[in-house]
Amino acid sequence: MNAWRVNTQTPSNYVPDVTASVFPYTPLNYGSVVLPVDGIGFTYVTREQAMSVPAVARARNIICGTIGSLPLEEYNSQHVEIPSRQVIKQPDAAVPRANTISWLVDDLLFHGYGYLQVMETGPDTRPTRLRRINPVRVTYNLNRDGTLIVSYNLDGTLLPNNGVGSLIVFNGMDEGVLVRAGRTIKTAIELEAAAYRMAAEPVPQMVLNNEGMNLDSNQIGNLLASFKQARRDRSTAYTEGPIKLTTLGFDSAQMQLTEGRSHSNGEIARLMGIPALYVGAETNSMTYSNVTSERRNLVDFSLRAFLDIIESRLSMDDVTPVGQHVRFDLDDFLRGNPDEQVDIAVKLLAGGIITVDEARELVDLAPSSSLGCLLYTSDAADE
Repeated sequence: MNAWRVNTQTPSNYVPDVTASVFPYTPLNYGSVVLPVDGIGFTYVTREQAMSVPAVARARNIICGTIGSLPLEEYNSQHVEIPSRQVIKQPDAAVPRANTISWLVDDLLFHGYGYLQVMETGPDTRPTRLRRINPVRVTYNLNRDGTLIVSYNLDGTLLPNNGVGSLIVFNGMDEGVLVRAGRTIKTAIELEAAAYRMAAEPVPQMVLNNEGMNLDSNQIGNLLASFKQARRDRSTAYTEGPIKLTTLGFDSAQMQLTEGRSHSNGEIARLMGIPALYVGAETNSMTYSNVTSERRNLVDFSLRAFLDIIESRLSMDDVTPVGQHVRFDLDDFLRGNPDEQVDIAVKLLAGGIITVDEARELVDLAPSSSLGCLLYTSDAADE
C-alpha cells in the first residue's frame, strides 16, 4: 500500500472511476528522492530539473509540440468525418487547443498520467468545456483494500466523480520519465554542471615555475606575456634561466566531456522514445526526400502511444456520444513532397476513388466549381 496517497475514508457518494488505476511509483512530494524497488533504489527528479537538460527539452518539445499541432476531428460509426463539437475544437475557452493538448501530452510523458477537469456540461451531461490540471495538484483516495481509486482531490479538496468539477483521467503507458529515468537525467545534469564549471573556473593548463631569484610583478607580467605571445605565433616557446614549465589539470577533451554529453544525449533519446538524430546525438543528415519516412517513423514509434491514449479517452461515452469517435488528423503532417502528392491524387482519380474536386483538395487547390464562380464574378465586375 502506498502511504503517501492513501485515505481510507470512503466518501458517501462513492462512484468508482472506471478509468482510474493506481500508480505505485509516484511520490506525493516532488524532489530528488530514492525509492526502493525490489532492493534497488532509483532516483526521482522534478520536471524542472529534467527540462534543464537541453536534450530532454528538445525531445519534449518535439513530442508535445507535434501532437499539439495536429487537428482533432470527430467521426461517426461509418468512419465519416462529421462537424467537431466545440469541446474537441477548443477544450479550454481560455487557451488554444494546441496548448491544452501539448501540456496534456507533457503530463503523460513526464508523470505517466494527465487530467482534464470538466468546467461546463451540456444537456446530455457530457462536458462542453475542459481545462488541463497540473498533476502535482492532484492526489487520490483509495478504497479500504488500497486496490482502487475511489475519488480525487485538487489542492486537497475532494472532487466529485462526475459532472462539473470532476476529472477526466488519462492513464499513460508507464510510470513516467521522471520516475523511470531519474538516474539518466541526473547524469545529464551532472555533465552539464561539469561543463559549466570548466567554463566558469578553468584550471591553468601550464605553470612557469621560477627556481631562481624572485621576480617583481612587472617582470612576471612581461615573462607571461612573452611566453603567451611566443606560443601563439610559433606554437612553441623558449625560456632561459631557472624557469621550468609544468603542465597540470585536464582539458575538456581529456575529461571526455564532449563524448560523455553525446552519449548522454543518446540515452535521453532512448528514454524519451525518439530517434537520436532529433537531439543531436547522431550526425546523420536528413534530406528532403526522406523527411516523410522519418515523420512516419516518429509517429509509429514515438507518438502513437500518446495519440491512442488521448483519442481513446476522448472517444469514451462520458465525453463523446455513442457511435462517434475522436481522431487526430495526420494527413498534413505525413504529406509528402508536391510530386508525391500529385502522383497520389492522379492515381486515386484514375481509379475512380475520388472526384476532381477531391483530387484538387489533396494538393491544396481550390475546387473547380469555386474557380468558376470566381471567374464569373471577375467577368461581371469588368462589365
